[in-house]
Amino acid sequence: MKCEMLISSLLAFGLLAGCTEETGFGSPPKSGATLFAQNCAVCHGANARGGGAATVNLEQVPADLTLIAERNGGLFPSDDVLAKIHGYGGPGHFGEMPDFADIDRGENIMWETQNGQKIATPRALVALVRYLEGLQR
Repeated sequence: MKCEMLISSLLAFGLLAGCTEETGFGSPPKSGATLFAQNCAVCHGANARGGGAATVNLEQVPADLTLIAERNGGLFPSDDVLAKIHGYGGPGHFGEMPDFADIDRGENIMWETQNGQKIATPRALVALVRYLEGLQR
């Protein structure tokens, strides 16, 4: 009887694993590069230096995202970047930067802030921040 229950449980789990969303349970998470290309490149450019296709319609020129660390004394302010992307600063805090709802979908992981605090944060948001950190020059 225990063996039959175990087999039934494993089968049910296998069926659940097949029910996925694009960024949800069971599917591989999108890379930071993919998220950037889908959400940011239109304004910040494919190379993250500004000059994306949508800039002609913007009042404020999008920042060169490869110089974030340089503008911060050589240190990449990951907590601040995460907050800006996610919109923790509130509406209007970032000029014309839109809210990216798809960044909030999917699994949360623990983000450790620069002061050691741990916060449940969307995996996609962390991937995007880490991608931007890797682009610094």
